[in-house]
Amino acid sequence: MNVAVVGAGALGCLFGGRLAAAGQDVWLLHHRQSYVDRLNEDGLRIESDVDGLESTTVSIPATTDADEVAHVDLVLVFVKAHQTRAALEQHKECISPETRVLSLQNGIRHYDHLVDFVGERRALAGVTYQGAVVEEPGVVRHTSDGSSTFGGADAEFARKAERALVDAGFPIKRVDDPLPAIWSKQLISLPIKPLAALTRLPSGKLVEQEELVAFMDKIIMEAERVAAAKGIEIPNEEPLETVIEICEAGDSHRSSMLQDVLAERKTEINAVNGAIVELSREEGVDVPANELVTWLVRGLERSYLDGR
Repeated sequence: MNVAVVGAGALGCLFGGRLAAAGQDVWLLHHRQSYVDRLNEDGLRIESDVDGLESTTVSIPATTDADEVAHVDLVLVFVKAHQTRAALEQHKECISPETRVLSLQNGIRHYDHLVDFVGERRALAGVTYQGAVVEEPGVVRHTSDGSSTFGGADAEFARKAERALVDAGFPIKRVDDPLPAIWSKQLISLPIKPLAALTRLPSGKLVEQEELVAFMDKIIMEAERVAAAKGIEIPNEEPLETVIEICEAGDSHRSSMLQDVLAERKTEINAVNGAIVELSREEGVDVPANELVTWLVRGLERSYLDGR
């Protein structure tokens, strides 16, 4: 299978590198030339903290220009959620009328973005619980080996992609409808990400305060009402308990949205809680807790992004 990975960050390099090591024909696409140069000069090193998976170095072509790639069978999208449309447009030269596009990103509406860009027949989406961090350009540490779930209208191609990912060592679950899995994961992200960004607390500290836990519960319950209004059945029956367990297990972990704020980058707030606000208006559901954290994080962004 010919694969292009749009967004050669931690997860993009992890998935692209493992696929290449398993014999797939893979290109990595990144926006920064110096990053691409390091990958092309030194190859990609995946350092594994996962039992049963060895560290590996793979030679894998990287570029900033999709014209070099030509058309591929599959595009994997691993950019920040708010960058999806722009990234697909920037790299459209590798997307043919038969290319399938798969996103395992954060956010509620990444499937919608793919459908808008390539149509429902060619869009695949889902979630991943894989964990990875970039230690330096060309070196990625694989920190956790969680499962990935995805699906879409083209079940035949989804099975082909599933086989390639399983052969690369990823635990995969393929489904016909990816929306329940997407919403289930986002119910966990919705309370953690904005509150971590606003309080600057690591995950474990977030759930030590009863008031914050109660506010997390409000955020989750509002999202559940929006999902119910849209006819989406979420498999996670106790999301708040899951949030508390995850936060306690990753006591010192800093949410990606907190990392973005500390680095003074644009966050994914519009794709997470902001998306709940948008959908709530479409369905006529009140979501005051999600509205509040969306407005506050947007205001926090303005404090360091205005004038750039």
